[in-house]
Amino acid sequence: MFTHTGYKIFQKCELQWYFKNIVADGRVKNDPFRKEVTILSKLDSIESWRGKIVDDIVSRLLVPTINRKMNIDRGYLIGEADRQFDAQLEYAAFQKYREPGRKFSQDADFAALFNFEFGLDCSEQALIDARKDIHAALNNLLDDGEFISYLRSAKLLVSQRSLHYQFSGLPVSSKPDLIVFFEDRPPHIVDWKVHTFGIHTYDEQLISYAVALFKVAATKPHVDFPVNLKSHQIFDYKLSEYQLLHPDRIRRDYEVTAERLEELSDRMSRGVIEMYQKGCHKKYGESDPSNFETTYYIENCHTCSFKNICKTKAYENVSH
Repeated sequence: MFTHTGYKIFQKCELQWYFKNIVADGRVKNDPFRKEVTILSKLDSIESWRGKIVDDIVSRLLVPTINRKMNIDRGYLIGEADRQFDAQLEYAAFQKYREPGRKFSQDADFAALFNFEFGLDCSEQALIDARKDIHAALNNLLDDGEFISYLRSAKLLVSQRSLHYQFSGLPVSSKPDLIVFFEDRPPHIVDWKVHTFGIHTYDEQLISYAVALFKVAATKPHVDFPVNLKSHQIFDYKLSEYQLLHPDRIRRDYEVTAERLEELSDRMSRGVIEMYQKGCHKKYGESDPSNFETTYYIENCHTCSFKNICKTKAYENVSH
């Protein structure tokens, strides 16, 4: 399965991609190595974890509320974010994911953090700041009355929906944070970001979401998608990146252009060839782990959850 996020990981460190996508499998029971890799593949930084909580509250609670034309209860949303924060923090701190017989998919409060897994410093202030950031991100969105009204004007909001299509014979998967469908207007794809500074742009990621939605609309649209979806040209799709944590609520809008589509297609073509040559299409036991190169850059190892089971070229370069 080709994903744009996965290909970025592959470019940074092929072996990391191999661990995450071929070795890791939550269904494995009797293979200690694969089970360990599966656990390590789920580790998050505090920053990434806080973003996931915001994403979940928005997709699981806020979006259904808007779809049902109900009033938004800010206190309830913030309270649920706090409940989730506390429950997941306890789960991660006590490493409950390592208890015998645990099935991750059944743990609603699942969380695994680098800090507790590797015995790194996890100060009380860092956790206080993370909670504040979650509150700030949600409040910034809820305070944007114009945008909330815009979402309410939609026919349907679809959150965290996987979109699958074929590219050069390889399955591709994308999962936009939010797709806003209208009765008589092109769809609007929104990508939430919970970054402290918000200096990076994500136009390529949004273009890839647009392609995925267009492909699905033209081949096998989901049953709840508007029936007129395929009548819209991809160049008419609206794309927005919304930096929720920034005090000014930065929203960057992007356009789908022929040039950007060609760039994406070229990049995907290179990626598919590279990954196919390495055996990324093969299953565990069929692929050869020695085919997957490790990173040459030590900075890529600092936040890698597999560093304790990996001898990277970055470390070899340092030792020489």
